[in-house]
Amino acid sequence: MNPAKAIWNKRANAHLKTVARYSSYAGRSGFFLFLLIAVIAGSYGYGKLLSALPESFPYRAALAAWLTLIAAVSPIRTLLRKADLIFLVPMESRIGPYFRAAFLYSFAGQSFLTLCAVTIAMPMYQHALGAGAEPFLAVLLFALAMKFANLLGSWMESGIVRPGERASFRAARWIGSAALFNLYFSLGFIAASAAFFAVLAAMALWARSSRKVTVNWLYLLEKEAAHQTNMLLFFNWFIDTDLPSRVKPRRLWTRFVQRIPVRRENTYLFLYWMTLIRSDMFGMVARMTLLSFIILMFTERPLVYAAVYLIFHTVTAVQLASLERYHRHSVWPALYPLPVSLRRASAASVAFAVQLAQAAVLALPAFRPDVFTPWLLALPIAGAASAAFFRFRASRDSRD
Repeated sequence: MNPAKAIWNKRANAHLKTVARYSSYAGRSGFFLFLLIAVIAGSYGYGKLLSALPESFPYRAALAAWLTLIAAVSPIRTLLRKADLIFLVPMESRIGPYFRAAFLYSFAGQSFLTLCAVTIAMPMYQHALGAGAEPFLAVLLFALAMKFANLLGSWMESGIVRPGERASFRAARWIGSAALFNLYFSLGFIAASAAFFAVLAAMALWARSSRKVTVNWLYLLEKEAAHQTNMLLFFNWFIDTDLPSRVKPRRLWTRFVQRIPVRRENTYLFLYWMTLIRSDMFGMVARMTLLSFIILMFTERPLVYAAVYLIFHTVTAVQLASLERYHRHSVWPALYPLPVSLRRASAASVAFAVQLAQAAVLALPAFRPDVFTPWLLALPIAGAASAAFFRFRASRDSRD
C-alpha cells in the first residue's frame, strides 16, 4: 500500500473512533431524542407553512438559496497535523493518494447531508411546480453533481496563493452555484446540466491560470484546525473536550475590554473577556443570537415566540458554561498568586453579562404590536434569572 494512503487510513480510523466516542456521550444526554422530536415537529410545521404560503411566494429563489447553501459550503477534511510540515512535505510528490482519499471521505459525508437537503426541499418544489416538477432522483443527481463540483472547486481554491484571488474564486463559486440552481428550477435538468459543464470548465480555466501551488500546506492546516475546533465546540455541549486555542484579533471589540481597570481582582475578568471575544465561542454566540433574533422577528404567535426565545437562550447558556475550561490546561494562570476561585467567578461573571445582553436583545421583537402580550415581559426576566442561576452555581463550585 502507498505510504500516504496508509497514513490516511490510520488517521481516518482514529478520527471516526473519536467522533463515535463523543457521539455516544451526546446520545446519553438525550440529544438524538431531542433531534427526533425536532424533526417530527419540524415536519408538521413545514406542512402547515407550505399550505399557508401565498402563490406569489418566490419558491424557486427559496429552493435555490437552500441548495446553494448546502452545495457551496464544501470543506475538505484533510486531518492534517502541524508535524506534517516536517514529515509529509518531503513526500509531496507521492502525497496524491492521501488527498484523494480525503476528498472522497468529504464527498461521502457531505453527500448524506445533500440527500437530507434535497429531501427537505422536495415538498416545496412539488408544491410549487406540481406536475411540472422533476423527479426526486433527477434533483438529487444534480445536487450531488453540484456538491462534487464545489468540493473540487474548494480544492482548487486551496491551491491559489493570493488570498484576494482565493476569496474572489470562492465568491464566484457561490454565485455560480446560485445561478445554476435557479436555472435548474426555472428551465429543468437538461438546460441546467449544459450550463453546469460550461461553468465548471470556466472555473477550471480560472484556477489553471492562477498562481498556484500543488499543496498549500499552511492554508490546509489552518482550515483543518478550524474544522476540528468547530467539531470539539459542538461536542463540548455534552462532555469536556480539549479545545484548541485559535485566536482572532477582533480589534474593535478588544478596545472595550481594554477599558477594564487594571486591578488585581480584575485579572481573570480581563482574561476571560479577551478569551470570549477572540475565540470561536464569540462567533458562535453572535450567530445564535442573530439567527434567533431573525426568527423572532417573523414569529407572530406568543407561545412559539416564547419557545424559540427559551431554546436559544438555554443553548447559549450551555455553551458559555464551557468558558472557564479554556485555560484549565494552561500553566500560566497557575503561576499567578491568585486564588482559583477568582478564576471561576470571573468566568461566570463574563457569561452572566453575555446572557443578560442576549436576553435583552431577544426581547426587543416582542414589542411588535402584532405579537405583544403582557406575559411576554416575563421572558427577559426568566432569561436574567437563568443567567443568575448559572452564575450562582459557578460561584458555589468555586467556593467548594
